[in-house]
Amino acid sequence: LSDLSELKMVQTRKTALLAMLSHEIRSPLHGILGMMESLMSDVGTNKFRKQLGIVKGCSLRLLDLVTNVMDLTQVQKVNTEERSGKRQAEPVDIASIVEEVISMTRVAVDKMNRP
Repeated sequence: LSDLSELKMVQTRKTALLAMLSHEIRSPLHGILGMMESLMSDVGTNKFRKQLGIVKGCSLRLLDLVTNVMDLTQVQKVNTEERSGKRQAEPVDIASIVEEVISMTRVAVDKMNRP
């Protein structure tokens, strides 16, 4: 393999590893945050609620970091595909996107019991 081919292969593997690790970290973080919300609503003492708030804040910062890493790996993947010419334009169905947005908005409004 040439040096350039080897470099591309290493970059591709690094991007795949970062994406996989980010996903594997992100999933448990969502569980932790859900439990924090549940515990915070059930806790009676302000001191314990404050401690849970600190844990929740740290978890949110970590989740943000992992999300940023995932975004970065996606950008790197797209850039690599564009340089290698693999990226192809995909057709976009605007009508279905608009329908989906309207449907999601209706559900959100219905849950809030507002017109």
